[in-house]
Amino acid sequence: MCVFDLDHTLVSSPLDLRAVAREMEAFLRGRGVALPPREPRWSGAEMFDFVRREAPHLADETLAIPVAHERRAMQAAALEAGAAETLAALRELGLTLAVWTNNDRVAARHVLERFDLTRHFDLVVTRDEMRALKPDPDGLRVVRERWPEAARIVMVGDSWVDGAAAQAGGIPFIAYRADHAELALRGIAVTAAIASLPDLVVALA
Repeated sequence: MCVFDLDHTLVSSPLDLRAVAREMEAFLRGRGVALPPREPRWSGAEMFDFVRREAPHLADETLAIPVAHERRAMQAAALEAGAAETLAALRELGLTLAVWTNNDRVAARHVLERFDLTRHFDLVVTRDEMRALKPDPDGLRVVRERWPEAARIVMVGDSWVDGAAAQAGGIPFIAYRADHAELALRGIAVTAAIASLPDLVVALA
């Protein structure tokens, strides 16, 4: 089966995850929450999981930041070139397809339905179903609970958090127009790299 990231993989949108992370970090520092310094810097998803563990009283306010960004971005989203055709071709090959996104259910469903992609997927895993967000591999728990007998699962995504989650979950990662310097910096192995979604059909066939 093949599991897809959503933003910047199946759809392009103005969602800027670095801007989200900067705003979250500024909010937390303003509330007296000191994030342990580290390089590479914290992602927004990692910060939210940190807050849920260490400062749960701020979880709702912290979460409101990415939610606001997601709502704005979903209105301006566009379908990635070749996305619908690629999904249809993969279904014809007999593959089971799923989405695994850090977005919440509202944003994910809105985008998938807007571009008539919902019909291609057997499962959509969002922030609402996960105990921890990518780069944590918990989304794979949801996938494997649905298909406990799945012998092979492949992850397709554009960012290091997708690759890190796939790697931590023990599945191959196919990088779609990814920043390979950042993947290397974070020690993420890439099984294959594609420059267009139709290339995925050949890679998986």
